[in-house]
Amino acid sequence: MLAALACLVALAAAGCTRGQAEPAAAAPPLTLAAPAVTEPPPTTDGPVRLGDAAAYAAIARGDVTVRSKPAGGRDVDLFPAELPWGTPTPFLVREARRVDGQLWYRVLLPKRPNGSTGWVRADQVRAAPRSYSAEVDLSARRLTLYKDADTVGTFPVAIGQSGTPTPTGRFFVTVKLHPPQISAVYGTWALGLSAYSEVFDQFGTGDGQIALHGTNNGSELGQAVSHGCVRLANASISMLARLLPPGSPVDIHA
Repeated sequence: MLAALACLVALAAAGCTRGQAEPAAAAPPLTLAAPAVTEPPPTTDGPVRLGDAAAYAAIARGDVTVRSKPAGGRDVDLFPAELPWGTPTPFLVREARRVDGQLWYRVLLPKRPNGSTGWVRADQVRAAPRSYSAEVDLSARRLTLYKDADTVGTFPVAIGQSGTPTPTGRFFVTVKLHPPQISAVYGTWALGLSAYSEVFDQFGTGDGQIALHGTNNGSELGQAVSHGCVRLANASISMLARLLPPGSPVDIHA
């Protein structure tokens, strides 16, 4: 009897504990891994790629000193922060290079002689991408507008006479003007270029600066009749004025 009772007590004790979870072991403290530290790329001297745009303008932040070479050389020019028309002075970037840890741009200058270049410190200007560009084919008397490498449109133009030819080379838009800022003889818009006449030191109200501009006489398109400027229909130059801000490349070739 005592043995049976002992068995019942043992079974009861076992039944009371059956199904109860064992106490959970304490979870180890959570350790967060420190974020990986990405070191900035080393600032090495040499050529610098600005980005994926077809071209880059350099827009003056203030007066811009132009030097004959980056981080040295001599001062070759000083450009004011703004043009006489009140807009920032633009340049066209030809290459970018870091020298002694400082970024410099070799830029095409809006001055005589045509094609002049020099070096400016990157902190003196603001780099701005330019997707649109123009190409003037003097033989075909046609202007082609591009967005990156894609053709947007072609337009007939009038060009310089044989004695007052339109200069050739790579240029850029410096200023955009429309009446009454300028005479209506230039049509709805005039886009001044970094190109200058090789015959005249001055014509009209300027210093021989070449422009893409409109005309009120459509019959002259396709002809060699100007003093060197490139004339377009007013509708065409109005379209270019919307798409070619200062610093946009304009290539002119024979």
